[in-house]
Amino acid sequence: MDQSLKDFVSEAEDILDDLDSSIVLLMDLSPDDHRKPDIINAIFRNAHSLKGLSSMLNLENLGSLSHHVESLLDSLRLDKVALSDEVVELLSDGVRLIIRMVHAVAEGEGDASVSTEEFLKDLERVVQNREHTVSEDLYAHIDVPEGMAEILSEYEEHRFRDNIGKRIPFFRLACNFSLRSFDVQLKQISDGIKEIGELLTTLPQTEGGPDGAIGFLLYFTSRKPEEELRGRFQTEDTDLVAVDYRDPGTSVSDGTLMEKKVGRTGGDNLEEEVRGVSNTVRVDIVKLDYLMNLAGELVLLRSNFSSIADRMRKDGEGGQAETLLEMDKINTQMEKKLIDLRDSVMSIRMVPMGQLFNRLQRVSKKIARELNKEINFEFVGGDTELDKMIMEEMVSPLLHMVRNSVDHGIESADVRRAKGKKEIGLVRLSAYQQGNHVVLEVQDDGQGIDLEEVKLSALGSGVLEDGETLTDEELLSLLFKPGFSTKKTVTEISGRGVGMDVVRRELEKVGGTVEVSTVKDHGTRVTLTLPITLAILQALLIRSAERTFAIPLGSIHETIQLTGADIKTMRGKEVINLRDRTLPLLRLEEIFDFPRCEDDGEVYAVIIGIGHRTMALAVQEMLGKQDIVIKPLGEAFAKITALAGAAELGDQSTVLVLDVAGLMVDAIKLGTAGRGA
Repeated sequence: MDQSLKDFVSEAEDILDDLDSSIVLLMDLSPDDHRKPDIINAIFRNAHSLKGLSSMLNLENLGSLSHHVESLLDSLRLDKVALSDEVVELLSDGVRLIIRMVHAVAEGEGDASVSTEEFLKDLERVVQNREHTVSEDLYAHIDVPEGMAEILSEYEEHRFRDNIGKRIPFFRLACNFSLRSFDVQLKQISDGIKEIGELLTTLPQTEGGPDGAIGFLLYFTSRKPEEELRGRFQTEDTDLVAVDYRDPGTSVSDGTLMEKKVGRTGGDNLEEEVRGVSNTVRVDIVKLDYLMNLAGELVLLRSNFSSIADRMRKDGEGGQAETLLEMDKINTQMEKKLIDLRDSVMSIRMVPMGQLFNRLQRVSKKIARELNKEINFEFVGGDTELDKMIMEEMVSPLLHMVRNSVDHGIESADVRRAKGKKEIGLVRLSAYQQGNHVVLEVQDDGQGIDLEEVKLSALGSGVLEDGETLTDEELLSLLFKPGFSTKKTVTEISGRGVGMDVVRRELEKVGGTVEVSTVKDHGTRVTLTLPITLAILQALLIRSAERTFAIPLGSIHETIQLTGADIKTMRGKEVINLRDRTLPLLRLEEIFDFPRCEDDGEVYAVIIGIGHRTMALAVQEMLGKQDIVIKPLGEAFAKITALAGAAELGDQSTVLVLDVAGLMVDAIKLGTAGRGA
């Protein structure tokens, strides 16, 4: 893909993120919400931008689709098409097709590989059935100067008529601003009006103003009391006047009422439209400036090293002591700058979870509508940052969990009412940072997971044998078995025997873990714990089983020194006591089936953990910290879950990097790991 297409894909992704956010707002809009025109205008502008970008690159199919979406939005803006759930769903379908086309362009398949035939048929049907116009005379209904309608745009005149139809109070604000600051002052006034109502038009005043000033007339509507508006906008430079209706008993036709919900179904690839289009990230220019300055400082330090090397060659052995001292000082400075460089590069890879949340909102609401369930979706912690590549890997797990919450978890309104619950269900997606990890949670207030039903399904599918007893935690872990499902019927949403096994598999790829907790009739919480980044990591080098390994520092809670007396045995497994907590002690010899190394009376324990699960790892020797870049081991080692990869050290040697999440999984299989008591 050439650079122009890469730039297009990146810019298109930004536009599509904005489209997603706007359509989500439109889905929940009430008929008389004053934000409606601004939201529709925002979607219209984005569709227009996509059409322009497509034309520049001769992407005819994408340009044509964007044009049709733009035309529908223009009809909405002018109320030639009434805003209804069917129309919003049609817009959502159009955006979904645009996303698929951009994906196809990014993958080299071209925009013609996506069919738009069905969408265009639906679009034509909706426009033909619902288009209507309003032709009443503006001056017959509201006290505005003769001739004003002639200077309004078609859209502005329409907004006047629409507000007249709703009998919303009109106001005129006359302003005079200094020529030197009018742009800032006018924006402040305009933004203030948009907070409490709808700004219909801004017209310049050509006469009557003081010298050195410029005047404007702002017409707007608001349901706020006139006294409140005067307190907010009346100043020495402004004059607020209520605009009267000429005939209070007459109203213009109102074509904006939301109509009865119309469901639209189909087994669309929701994951594709949630997943990001490109691998690019938007970077604050301040971060790039800082990175450039760091690079310049490192070049200077490298020059200093070269100068010192030349001096050492000239001075011989006699003057080397002072030179070595200076070299040590420069080395310390370089080490600090390299750490700053590492942190800066990592920060550039980070993106806010809000980008993914925006894309998930629209899809979540679509899933709820298809199942005819009333659900409030809450998204918390959108400013929490995560590595771009890890975030994209979380699309499939999060989508599966939302599906499960909506389909399996949230009950129907009748059932919820019978249980004494609110009829509208709640699904909350949260993100927050915990040390060097990011925690994602999907929580619902539904019926919870019936552990008895899980047990019966396990017995019926042969996963569990008759007479075998499992703890609640072990029963919940069965949900992650491939093909395991308690759903008795197959739907377009779930119940096809896929889902939670995908969640675990995707998490293991990035070194994360998943935990499930549930309370019957109160709901379920699924917690994903992820490393913030997989780029440059700080690691602790250890010696264990006569071999050197690296453990990412983000997974280490603390290190302690043990004696033989500190190690106890419980149910045939080694444990240690740490501040009134009993922790399992894991040895790498058990994990990798190495020969057991005898302790020489002194052993260290590295306390490692992910989420709420903690354990101690027996270590012969701790060799210090070092920055590492993890390299994959290849398919031959893919089944060794305890290894994250390999890293090259400064002395050119190579060490294996332990995957703490994988160690936890292996320890569970060995019956070793558990929660700290």
